[in-house]
Amino acid sequence: MNVLSAGFVCGDLVLAPVDDLPPIGGNRFVEQAALTIGGCAANAAVGFARLIGPSRGRAALAGRIGADPLGHLLQAALAAAGVDIGPLLETPHAATAINTVLIASNSERSFYVYPGACAHLGPDDLPDSLLRQFDHLHLGAIGALPGLAGEAAAEVARRAHSLGLSTSLDITLNPPRDTAADVTPLLPHIDLFLPNVNEARAVLGEGDVATLLGRGLGRGVRLMGLKLGEAGCWLAAGDQRVHAPALPVAAVDTVGAGDAWSVAVVYGWRQGWPLAEIGRFANAAGALATLQSGATEGMASVDAIHSFAG
Repeated sequence: MNVLSAGFVCGDLVLAPVDDLPPIGGNRFVEQAALTIGGCAANAAVGFARLIGPSRGRAALAGRIGADPLGHLLQAALAAAGVDIGPLLETPHAATAINTVLIASNSERSFYVYPGACAHLGPDDLPDSLLRQFDHLHLGAIGALPGLAGEAAAEVARRAHSLGLSTSLDITLNPPRDTAADVTPLLPHIDLFLPNVNEARAVLGEGDVATLLGRGLGRGVRLMGLKLGEAGCWLAAGDQRVHAPALPVAAVDTVGAGDAWSVAVVYGWRQGWPLAEIGRFANAAGALATLQSGATEGMASVDAIHSFAG
C-alpha cells in the first residue's frame, strides 16, 4: 500500500494545562510544553507510516513548509517517523505554519493557527507524475488551504481517480472556511469522507446522524464516517450502517486522535474489512492516540491496535 497524504503541515506547540487565558499584559505558567509534528496531513502521514511499515509500502507527505529552522526540524522528525518527505516542498518566501495547541485540564484542546507556507499549496504541487506513484491519496484540512479548496482540490481528486488511486478526505473546522463551497465539490471524487459530526454539519447542513450519513453517500462517496468522540463512530457504505462504540481510556490529550481514527478507517477499507471491524479498529487507534501527548506519539502499529481492541 503506497499512500500520499497531502494538505496542512505545521509544527504543533503543545501547552498544558491551559484552562484560561492571561489578562492583557499578564502571563500564565504551564506544566508541560512540547514542539511536535502537527497538521492533519502530516499527522496522517505518520499514522500511515506506522500502519504500513517500511517493508509493506510507502507513506509520503505532500505540503509546503518554510525554508526555516522549524521546517528543517519537521523534515527531520517526519523522516525519523518513516515518512517519505520527498514531496514536501520548501517555500522560501513564507514561514512554516505553526499551531499553538492549548490543552485544558479535561484533556480537550483549542488551537491558535498561523498558516504560513500552507497557504501557498496548490494543485500544481500535486502533478500526475507524483500521484501515479501511489495507490491512495489522503487529503487533510482542505478548508485551511486557500489554494487547495473547493474546485482546486476537486481537480486534484478527479485526476487521482483517473490515475486509479482511491481517495479520502478529512476536514477541520476553520471558520469561515470548511463550508459547503470548500468541500462539496470534492465529494463526487472522494471514496471516504471522514469528518466528525460538527464538521459534517458545517458542510452538509444540520441533521441527525442518519441524515448526515445519507447526505454524504448521496454526494457520491463510497464510505461515509462520522467521529462522535466518546459516543464512538458511525460508518456507512451502500445500504449498510454500523455504529462502533468507543473504547474508554484515561486520555492525556486528544490531539491527533481524529487523524489516527481516519487513517485506520482508510487502512481497514483498503484491506477489505467489514464495516464493524473497521470501526472497532479505528476507534482503538484513536483511543491509543489519546494516551500520549501530541499528535503523533500515540500513532500505533496494526498489531498494537488489534491488541488494544481485543
